[in-house]
Amino acid sequence: MNSFQLGCLCLGAPLLGALFGYIRAYNNHQTGHWICVATIFISFFAGCCLFYQIADTQFSELVHLFTWIKSETVRIDWGFLFDPLSTLMILIVTFISLLVHVYSVEYMRDDPDKLCFFGHLNLFTFMMILLVSAPNMLQLFCGWEGVGLASYLLIGYWHERPSATAASIKAFIMNRIGDIGIVLALGAIFTFFHTLDFEEFFSLLKETESLPSLQWLNTIGLLLLLGAMGKSGQFGLHTWLPDAMEAPTPVSALLHAATMVTAGVFLIIRFSPLFELAPFAKEVMMLIGLITALFAGTVALAQTDIKKIIAYSTCSQLGMMFMACAAGAYSVAFFHLFTHAFFKALLFLCAGTVIHAMSHEQNILKMGGLKSYLPASYYTMIIGTLALTGFPFFAGYYSKDLIFESVYLSSIPFAHAYYCLCLLLTLITGLYSWRLLFLVFYGKPNANEHVIAHIHKTGKGMQYPINVLAFGSIIMGYVGFKLLIDQSFGFSWNESISAYPSAHASFWVGLLPLAFAVLALFSCYYIYIKKPLVSSLIEQKFPKIFQFFKCKWYIDEFYEKKIGAHFTKFGSYLYIRRQGGD
Repeated sequence: MNSFQLGCLCLGAPLLGALFGYIRAYNNHQTGHWICVATIFISFFAGCCLFYQIADTQFSELVHLFTWIKSETVRIDWGFLFDPLSTLMILIVTFISLLVHVYSVEYMRDDPDKLCFFGHLNLFTFMMILLVSAPNMLQLFCGWEGVGLASYLLIGYWHERPSATAASIKAFIMNRIGDIGIVLALGAIFTFFHTLDFEEFFSLLKETESLPSLQWLNTIGLLLLLGAMGKSGQFGLHTWLPDAMEAPTPVSALLHAATMVTAGVFLIIRFSPLFELAPFAKEVMMLIGLITALFAGTVALAQTDIKKIIAYSTCSQLGMMFMACAAGAYSVAFFHLFTHAFFKALLFLCAGTVIHAMSHEQNILKMGGLKSYLPASYYTMIIGTLALTGFPFFAGYYSKDLIFESVYLSSIPFAHAYYCLCLLLTLITGLYSWRLLFLVFYGKPNANEHVIAHIHKTGKGMQYPINVLAFGSIIMGYVGFKLLIDQSFGFSWNESISAYPSAHASFWVGLLPLAFAVLALFSCYYIYIKKPLVSSLIEQKFPKIFQFFKCKWYIDEFYEKKIGAHFTKFGSYLYIRRQGGD
């Protein structure tokens, strides 16, 4: 099959699956979800073939479908851009989506509207593939907005819950703020370069005489950064991300592992030639990434909702990816996106099995002692935690080590200070990760007798995808390093992104993060296993700091009282004036 056929199959199968799910759900049918799963498998298979073709030929391929917009000043074609970046992203998206679909069959078994749910999942996958395969900025923006729409439907799936409805609206609004930056950036790019086509744009960036001033390049970079911050939940536009946990757990895994929240990182990597010409935008990106990572890590230390802890962990890891991009190591940022997809999906799906077994209880303080009740979830969650905290030979170890190295070697001002703060981030990551594991699986059960009596082991339909992700969380760090960084498998980025710099830091630069990760493990073991009362004493000794972290730095309260309240008053004023006018 040629690229045109594979592209249509890869993109068309999820769309047909979405339509099938919606039509069957509209006619009140309760079967057919396996058809939705099959369409994602077809898309994944087509994605594998595309990746093999591009990796084998070492060339990018532009597939033209039809002319969308044509005038005297602009021509926009609809098609596909298949290069190493897009095909690998398609492969990750469809693979994680396939596992989430299989997991959802059993997880959503008793839901009366499950076919509509599978339709939403297929629509989300379609929009994400549309985004990453776009050959021009306008088509990318269509996929970008489509992902926002699909996430709104998924987050608010249990619409009978007021909290779920509020969370979906919040996600939609916060992302629209970031989208303003995308629209303005595209307008500025068209004004200065007279094109929205990626290949033409990147070619013009190489011609010094055609470039606008440095101030305009930085401005465009900052506007694109604003859009990426909205989708990837960076500090300031992050408030929707933990609230999105109101969605069913499979949705949390899909959104947070390799799709919506990584779209912002993908955007920055796709526009990496521009950011290389915008040094101030990269400095701001580094600062935003660091603040986000530290903010999310400290907040995770004080949370008690198992899904929200993992959600803030996602936010923190995305901050690290932004830091890698700011350091110019775009391939390293994508490498961490690649490994993060496995261990973060694993942690969410493991959390789903715990919630499912605990009669939908999500408070980790009401769990405890589940190691003997849920041994499979326990061991797979250990694998995910080891990968997240960066222990040797697990997936996260390879990519996180390279991020720290790239930050240390970067030309960004205060690079060594950023590296030192990365060590603090490593300690915080280990503390909240092992805290979650120890409180959930060790100690005495804190649930009531009714919940304990109904604890049940994970079904095979949910456990198989978890086992696949656990295996990936072990080996994909090494495989990804050989494929994406060392490129010893014959894979080449072919100028689709900037390559990882050849220089390497001293041995201790990579050793110190491991030392902090080990320190976090032993500290948590002492606090939560050896001397369980120590955690209460720490909270009593530093109540204001703990409350500050628990209340998420009071960012939500600030938005609600200082910004939201004024908009509400203004809206009420307009409503009253209109009523009076009528």
